[in-house]
Formats: sequence, structure tokens, C-alpha cells
Amino acid sequence: MQINRITFQDISEKQLISIESLSGDSFFASVGFLNLWETMGGEAVFWIVEDNDKIVALLPAVEFGKGKLKRLQAGPDGCYSSVFTNENVQVDKYKRELLQAVVSYGYEKLFIYDYYDSIIEADRYDVLQCQTTLVDVSSLNWQPPDKKLQSEIRKSERENIVVEKFDKEKHCSSFLELMYQTEKRHNRKPKYNESFFSALAELAETDNRIIWNWCEHEGEAVSSHINFKEQNQILNWQVYFDKQFSFLKANQKMLFDLAKSAQENNVQYLNLGASPIDTPTLSEYKKKWGGITKEYICYYKKSLLGKIF
Repeated sequence: MQINRITFQDISEKQLISIESLSGDSFFASVGFLNLWETMGGEAVFWIVEDNDKIVALLPAVEFGKGKLKRLQAGPDGCYSSVFTNENVQVDKYKRELLQAVVSYGYEKLFIYDYYDSIIEADRYDVLQCQTTLVDVSSLNWQPPDKKLQSEIRKSERENIVVEKFDKEKHCSSFLELMYQTEKRHNRKPKYNESFFSALAELAETDNRIIWNWCEHEGEAVSSHINFKEQNQILNWQVYFDKQFSFLKANQKMLFDLAKSAQENNVQYLNLGASPIDTPTLSEYKKKWGGITKEYICYYKKSLLGKIF
């Protein structure tokens, strides 16, 4: 048995085929998604266990930083990861050895967001309880239980707003203005640069697991929703909108349409994401959609340097 850390640049064609087979339809484990983070200074990395020249366990992740300041995230920014394995009887052993190799590597900080409970035992790791909000939209007659929210969706339909697929050529300039405006309203710096969004839009042209919806009103940008289809859920990942158009109730319409599209694609859950602890209004809004709390664990470790910075 061998445990190796390999970057995308180092992967052989045979290894790539094995990695894609092992990770199945996970968007967050896909090479396309992981390589997006190059635009943010990251590098796709795959921790693998090989036995008899075959990959039997896999942790896809992104590394940031260099040398003693290198950090690992699996996955980055509200996305999830898993330790993927085959059906071998030694699965638990492979996972333990893989996790020990990762924690021994010397990262300044490392985070593994184990949404799918793929980790049973993780010695030397610290544990952080995380949660998100899931809405089961699998019923054909599903609608949000809150009557006011239902009324707002009907209002948005009366306004005849048009929700369309984001088009990089048509919408990029307006989107960037909307993004900067939204971040300024929240008194924070933009988290992602223009190169990241450009690469994301390009990937969306070939990967239908990126669902980027766009709304305008009389030629003005109203709202942008970036969503990711990840196995049995659609994650409502990033939302940017202009508050002057709140009367249109476009965000409500866009989420409702997203839930309906999930049904059509046999996806069970709409994932509304985690709510910061200082945003009780946002948490209440998610409950109006029928959201319930899904808890999961983040396994993490910080070096002495990582605890300081």
C-alpha cells in the first residue's frame, strides 16, 4: 500500500481515469471544479491510497499558499468533500492511513468538510460541528410552506420577470457591477476576483452541474444566483442582487424555479447553505422555505503557526 499526494500536473492518464471513476458524479471532486481555484492562487491536489497499483481511496482538495504557510481545504468556501473509496474490505484501514498521512504532511491549516460522513475515525484532528439548511423538494406538489412567501412568488410571476441562463458575453459586465455593489452594501471586500468568475462561466458552458441564473428588469441587472448540483442536492452557493428591485421578488422566484428544476432532474434537496450566527433574519427566511438543519463535521488541524495567523 502506498499513499501519495499528487497535483493535477503530476497525474497520469491511468490515475485520472481511476480518480474520476472513484469520485463518481461529485462536482466538488471534479477536476474542472478543483482547477477553478487556480484563479484564486490555489492548486488542485489529490491524496490517494494505491494498493496493487490501483487507487483504492481518494481525498480531492485544494491547496493555498507555499511552504510552511501551505493550507488545505476540502472543499473550499462552503463546498464539501469526502474520502472516496471502493468496496474493498480494507476500506477503514485505507481511510485511517490516508488521514494520518494528510495530518502528518505539515500543513499550516487543513480543513476537511465531511458532509457525507465518510470519515469514521480521525486521530490527531480537531472537530468542528457545522450545519447547513436543506429543503426537501422531491414532492411533485412541493411549495414553500410559508403563505407570505407563496404570495411573493405569485407577485414575481405577475411582474413577468425573466430568469435566464447566465451568458458570459452578454451579462459579464453587468454581473461584475452587481457583485461589487452587493459586496459594498455588506461592507466587505469581494471574495472572488474577476478571473474566477470568468473561469466559472467558461466551465458552466461544458458542465451542467453549474446552474448560473440571471435576472434583469428593463435592461437593469436585478439578481444573480450561482448554484452547484452536487449528487442529490443543488447548493444555492452565491447570490448577488440589487436591493432597489426588491419589490420584484426576483430572489424568491429564482429559488422557487431552482427547486422545480431540482425535481425535474431527480434531485431531492435544495441546499440553502449555512447562515452566519449574526444573521437571524436570514435563518428565519430559510425556515420559511421548509428548511431543516443538516449537521456535519469539519475535521481540522492547525500548526502552531496556523494558530497564530
